[in-house]
Amino acid sequence: MRLPLLLISLPILAILADIYIFRRNLRDKALWLKIIWWSISCLTLLGVLFGLVFNLKFRGVLTLNATMWLFYTFFLVYMPKWFYTICSLFDYLPRLWRKKRSRAGHIIGMGMALYVMGAMLYGAFYARQHPVYNYQTIDFPHLPDSFDGYRIVQFSDLHIETLGSAARYLPRWVEHINQLAPDLIVFTGDLVNRQGNELIPYMDILSRLSAGDGVFSVLGNHDYGDYAHWERPEEKEQTLRALIGNEEKMGWHMLNNRSVTLHRGNDSIALIGVENWGLPPFPKYGKLAEAYPALNDSTFKILLSHNPLHWRHEVIPHSNIDLTLSGHTHAMQLKLGWKGFEYSLAEPMYPEWSGLYVEPDQNQKLYVNEGIGCVFLPMRIGARPEVTVITLKKAT
Repeated sequence: MRLPLLLISLPILAILADIYIFRRNLRDKALWLKIIWWSISCLTLLGVLFGLVFNLKFRGVLTLNATMWLFYTFFLVYMPKWFYTICSLFDYLPRLWRKKRSRAGHIIGMGMALYVMGAMLYGAFYARQHPVYNYQTIDFPHLPDSFDGYRIVQFSDLHIETLGSAARYLPRWVEHINQLAPDLIVFTGDLVNRQGNELIPYMDILSRLSAGDGVFSVLGNHDYGDYAHWERPEEKEQTLRALIGNEEKMGWHMLNNRSVTLHRGNDSIALIGVENWGLPPFPKYGKLAEAYPALNDSTFKILLSHNPLHWRHEVIPHSNIDLTLSGHTHAMQLKLGWKGFEYSLAEPMYPEWSGLYVEPDQNQKLYVNEGIGCVFLPMRIGARPEVTVITLKKAT
């Protein structure tokens, strides 16, 4: 119900903004300006309509990337208009007590429109293609001595189908990760976007990832094929099995509700991985107790779990797992503010949506990686693709 309502309301809001801005700023201007104004608006709306019709009626005619760019174009045209409209409407408030209309809202609205357009262009054509490498040193009081200084590289949410032009940077990202000389590389889900065969063209590149203790991976909600159209249920299951098999062919170790032990000298830690665990509408494939039955033993434990909600709903209440690594949120690909005071639209849904979180009572910690790929819109504003470099330290 919400999606059809959105699809109806957005064009209405777009047309209302066009009419308002035209009447306020363009109705007395030259004819050629009016033609350009309405031509851009009409072409934008017709392009989105074209994309919707062909996606609904003729599946597969347009690629997902083409559809994403159509919607991006729509928002690139209309988000600045909406910001301008909201700001400039305040110019009419003085008419409640005097006749003269203000121009402050018009000026502020123009500035906001230019800023929003610039941010969207930057987010699509630069930020989306240039990940940040976040270095985190995390202390634990009972980390085994031999693992003091142990380096983990985490990346997440590639959504390979949606990488588009950013995919040409993938070899460089892989090379950079290898140059970090990690002891362990972990991938925390959503390798593909809709179907497992998206991975095939990139297997050679991703197989070059190398770490002392190997590369480990878990499944995310997109990896199961739940967002694709299947003629038969068996196709979906076969594609999932093929995806898991191809990850293993790349040399990645799949932790699908299982665990392994990592050794350093006489010390060891447990690395646990669960399939996707989520609240509705996301299915709960993850089985923590199956992955590691002795959840409260004295072993130092690291958990890979795609959805950070798992940490508060199950990990904290039922285990003493020391460090959980998650992804999934993307920080909604839009993060506002500055370091120490950041906000994302992900926050209402995910209390833990980006960075490091600590449960003080049990000293359990969670790190949420903002991911690399995109969904819906091919851009990232304030939430650039992230590769996390975690160093474990023995607390003194």
